Amino acid sequence: MSQPLQSSPHLVSQVCVSKTMGLVLLACMPAYAVSTWYFGWGLTLNALLCITTALIAEGLVMWLRGINTWSRLRDASAIVTALLLAFTIPPGAPWWIPVLGASFAIIIGKQVYGGLGLNIFNPAMVGYVTLLVAFPLKMTAWQIPGVQTIENEVINPIGLQGFLISLKLTFPFLPANEIKYLGTEIDGFVKATPLLFYKLPGKSALIAAWINDISLFARSSGTGWEWVNIAFLFGGLLMLFKRIITWHIPISLIATVILLSIVFYQPGFEAVYGSPYLHLFGTATMIAAFFIATDPVSAPASSLAKIIYGAIAGVLIYCIRIWGSYLDSVAFSILLVNALTPLLDYYFRPRIFGEARFSWWRAKLEKRSVVRR
Repeated sequence: MSQPLQSSPHLVSQVCVSKTMGLVLLACMPAYAVSTWYFGWGLTLNALLCITTALIAEGLVMWLRGINTWSRLRDASAIVTALLLAFTIPPGAPWWIPVLGASFAIIIGKQVYGGLGLNIFNPAMVGYVTLLVAFPLKMTAWQIPGVQTIENEVINPIGLQGFLISLKLTFPFLPANEIKYLGTEIDGFVKATPLLFYKLPGKSALIAAWINDISLFARSSGTGWEWVNIAFLFGGLLMLFKRIITWHIPISLIATVILLSIVFYQPGFEAVYGSPYLHLFGTATMIAAFFIATDPVSAPASSLAKIIYGAIAGVLIYCIRIWGSYLDSVAFSILLVNALTPLLDYYFRPRIFGEARFSWWRAKLEKRSVVRR
C-alpha cells in the first residue's frame, strides 16, 4: 500500500494566536501596574470600556459576516488592540472617547480589511489617530487625581477617593455628592500629557528625584512617565525572551532615535531638541518600539525589511516630535511606515524554506542582465 503524498517540510509549533496574545497582555502588565500606581484608576476604566467595546464590535461584525463568533473572540487579538489603545487615552477622558476609539479601531482599522491578519494599518493607532484628530482637547487633557492636599488630607490615586474621582471624570453623569475639593465639586487635576510635560524641562525627573533624595516611587517626584517607559522596556524584553517578537524592529527604532537625538542634541537647548534620555524615557518610544511597531500583521516579514522599517519609523518619530505640529509622533509615524510594508515585503522577500540566501536577488539581477543583453 502506497504512502499518501505529503508536502514537506513541516514545522510543528505549539504557539497559537491566543497564546501569543496572552503573552503580549502579560508583557503589558508591568506598565499597567505602574500607570495605575502613579495616575490612578483612569487607565483601568479606559481599558474596561475599550475591551468591552472591542469585543462587542468584533462579535457583531463576525455575526454579520456569518463567521463563528466565539472562535474569533477567544484569540484575544481584540483585547490586545483595546488595551494598547487604552494606554494612549488620557485618564479621566469621558466614557464615549474610549468607546468611539475602540469601535473605530476594530471596525475600520481591522474588520474592513477582512479581520485578523489582513489589516494594513495597526488598528490601535487607527483608533488613536482618529480620536486625536477629532477631539484634540479631550486627548491632550491628562486629568489625574494625583496626590493633592485637601485641608491636610492626602488623596491616594488608587484609594477609594481617587477611584471615585476617576469614576466621576469618566462618567460625568454620575452623582458625586461625596467628592469635594475645598468645598467645590471636583473636575479633576489636569496635568500635561507625557510628551508636553517632558518637552519643556531638560533634566530627567528620575535623576532629579534621586539627587534630591526623594523616593523614586513617590508620586510627588514626577517620575511616573519614566517608570512607565521602563515598565514597557521590561515587557518588551519579556516578549523578546519568549520569541513573540524579534529584535530587529525594536533595536533599529531605538538606535535610530538615540542616534538622531545625539546628533541634534545641544546642551542648554533641551526645550527645543530634548536630550537622548528624554526621547527614550520621557515619551512613548518604548511602547512604540516593542508593542506598536512590532505588530506582526502590519510590519514586514523579513529581517532586513524589519530593520529598514524600524529605522524609518525612528526617523519619522524624531522628525515629527521635534519639527512637527503634533506632540504625539508615534501614531502618525507607525501608520506611515505601515503603508510602506507592502513595498518592503516586495523588495526584501523572506527566504523560502530551503532556498539559499539572497537567491531571489540573484535571480532578479540575472533577469535584468538578460533583458539588457
